[in-house]
Amino acid sequence: AVGPGSGVPPTPSPDWSPGLSVIAATLPVEGVGPGTRGRVAATGSRHAMGDSAAEDRFDGILLAMAQQHEDGVHQLVDTFFSFLRRKTDFFSGGEQGAAEKLVTDTFKHHQRLGAQIQMEKEVKREAEKKEKVERAVITEVKEKSEPEPKQPKIKELTDEEATKLQKEIDQKKEQESDVDGITANGEKPVENPDSKQAESESEGEEDEKDKGKLKPNTGNGADLPNYRWTQTLSEVDLLVPFQVNFRLKSRDLIVEIQRRHLKLGLKGHPPIIDGEMFNDVKVEESSWLLEDGKSVNIHLEKVSLH
Repeated sequence: AVGPGSGVPPTPSPDWSPGLSVIAATLPVEGVGPGTRGRVAATGSRHAMGDSAAEDRFDGILLAMAQQHEDGVHQLVDTFFSFLRRKTDFFSGGEQGAAEKLVTDTFKHHQRLGAQIQMEKEVKREAEKKEKVERAVITEVKEKSEPEPKQPKIKELTDEEATKLQKEIDQKKEQESDVDGITANGEKPVENPDSKQAESESEGEEDEKDKGKLKPNTGNGADLPNYRWTQTLSEVDLLVPFQVNFRLKSRDLIVEIQRRHLKLGLKGHPPIIDGEMFNDVKVEESSWLLEDGKSVNIHLEKVSLH
């Protein structure tokens, strides 16, 4: 008569660590149930901190939860600990300090991973910046090493020489115009109206093709009516200003970043951005930031195609 629903709290063993035994009777989790408290908690903690291949399987659920917490990360964390307090024996079932140690160890583990990822990003950015500088130096050296084009020599002519040279130029032009205006049969060619029409149509088609194209901005992106974006080989940055007469807060916005879909807008209004992206992005490494209460900066990490 010891266990969930019996009213008698089980006696923790010396090697027990916090688990989920209080809700084991209602959750269909393999290997969880009365009498498996210490083993399940221990293996569960190792699984959570060791199996990186499956750590993103709950991202969809967690992202949906995060979007419902308008006050930010501290409210989301408070919800997790509230669940553990109300629905599990996390705080009361183990030895003194066991729950705190588990939280601290898990925090330090992911803190190290986060610091490592940030360091890798910084190294990558520095490498790209260094490569850009090196390319600029090489281009500058190449331009300096190329010999300047020789300038034509200027010779001053007398009036008689200038008159004679002008006559020769005029005669040459007349001869060329006479040759161009006569066919092999000695007749002047007749202009074909169809060819003129075809030339004008082809020119019109080229103009039409250029009409729909956007000129790239200095960041290899584009300046659109409602936002602007720039990009490098590995990331994309969007700056979206909001024309409002009040200071925006995060709870006023709808921001959804998915692998190939982006949505951004003001709650209660049509979205400014809502569509498919050209390629996949890394959701877990992408982020957004509300700047000065008036604009949103979205940072997207590209998925490498190689």
